[in-house]
Amino acid sequence: MTRLIIVSWLWAFSFGINKQWIAGADPVLVTLIRLGLALLALLPWLRLPRAGRRGAAELMGIGAVQFGLMYVALNYCFVVLQAYQVALFTVMTPLYVAAIHARRAGRAPAGLFAAAGIALLGAALVERWAVDRRAFWQAFAVMQVSNAAFAWGQVAYRDWRRRNTEERDLNIFGWLYLGGALVALAWAGLGSDWGELLSYTPQRWAALLYLGLVASGAGFFLWNTGATRVSPGALAAMNNLKSPLAVLVSVIFWGAYAAMRPLDWVFLSAGAACIIGAAAWGAAEKEFTVTSSTPGRSGTAANQ
Repeated sequence: MTRLIIVSWLWAFSFGINKQWIAGADPVLVTLIRLGLALLALLPWLRLPRAGRRGAAELMGIGAVQFGLMYVALNYCFVVLQAYQVALFTVMTPLYVAAIHARRAGRAPAGLFAAAGIALLGAALVERWAVDRRAFWQAFAVMQVSNAAFAWGQVAYRDWRRRNTEERDLNIFGWLYLGGALVALAWAGLGSDWGELLSYTPQRWAALLYLGLVASGAGFFLWNTGATRVSPGALAAMNNLKSPLAVLVSVIFWGAYAAMRPLDWVFLSAGAACIIGAAAWGAAEKEFTVTSSTPGRSGTAANQ
C-alpha cells in the first residue's frame, strides 16, 4: 500500500509540471524522452527473462501499449486541457479495466455502461471551462485511448507475472520501457521536428528529467509491483487516488483557482463527484469478481 500512496502523490504533481513546462512540446518527442530516461534508470538491472527472447518480446509488447501509446495520447491532451481536467479524466481507467475483464468473462453488466454514462456527465460539467469545446471533446476522446491503453497494460503485465512467478520485477521491467520507447521512436521518425529539442529551455529539460526518472521510471515500477501486494479492493481505491490529489495540487500549487468563480467550484465539485463515483461503481461491480487464483486470470476488474 505504501508504494501506491507514494506513486499517487508523485503523479499528482506530475500533471501540473506537464502543463506548466511541457505543454506545447511535441507529445511524441516528450514520450520518447520520458521513456528513454525511465529505461536508463532501470538499465543496470535489466536481464533477459527466463523465457528468452519470446518473454522479452511479450514484455515489450505490453510496454508498447501501456506506456508508448498511453503517453503519446496523454501528452497530446496537455496541449488542450487544463492539468486538473487531464487528472480528473484519468480516473476513468478502472472502467476500462472492468470492461476488459467483463469481455474476458463473456459478460457485459448494465452497471458498467451506467457508470460510463455518469462519467460522461461529469466530463460535461467540467467542460464548462474549455475555451474551444470541439478541441475539448477531441482531447477527452484521446484521453480514453490513454486510459484504455494503461488499463490493458495493467491486466497484461499482471497476467504475465502470474505465468512467470520466478522472475524478479527489477530484472524485467525495463523491457516494458524499451517497448514503449521504440513505439515513440518510430512515431517520431514519421513526422516529428527533431530540431524542436534545441529550443527547449533549462526549465523544460529539468521537468523532463523529473518526469522521466521519477514519475515514469520509479513511478511505474513501484505502481506495477505494488499492485501485486495489495488486495483487489485496496488497489481499486488506489487507482482513483491520484486523480483527486492531482486536482487538489493543481488548484493549490498551479494557480487554477485564479480564474475560477464560486459557481465554477460547484460545477468542478459536481463533475469530480460524478467521475470518481462512476469509476468506483464500475470497479466495484460484483459481476467482475473472480475468486479463483488460477494463474493467467485477473483477481477483479479493479485489481489491476
